[in-house]
Amino acid sequence: MPDFSATFTSGVSVGEWTDPASVSTPSRTNAFSETPHLRAVGTTGTEIEITATVPAFDGVSGEVDGNLGGRLFALHFAEVPQLPPPSITSPGGQSSVQRFTPGAAGHYTMRLERMGATGGSVFLHADVQDP
Repeated sequence: MPDFSATFTSGVSVGEWTDPASVSTPSRTNAFSETPHLRAVGTTGTEIEITATVPAFDGVSGEVDGNLGGRLFALHFAEVPQLPPPSITSPGGQSSVQRFTPGAAGHYTMRLERMGATGGSVFLHADVQDP
């Protein structure tokens, strides 16, 4: 269980995900129409930023590394539409903020991990489209 939360802080918008049934395949969304399925949508060439929040530090988002007790963050790609994956950057001394610029349209799955025995990880997904 992770001891932090993570969210997109720039570069994506939240859109409704629709998956209408076709002749050969059923819809993959659930039957509860009052609860729409949402997805993060980005654009190729636009930087995407992910920020971690550690509740133990009064819920400060993007805490600086000096306050994390040596338990830093790292972002890994679990799924990308094209190889090689985009480069991942972080502001100096602030591993709780991770950035990348997608170069290809498609589905991206990222794993934000906090180092240490109890840090855990959070997976985030973004669908990137051409402008």
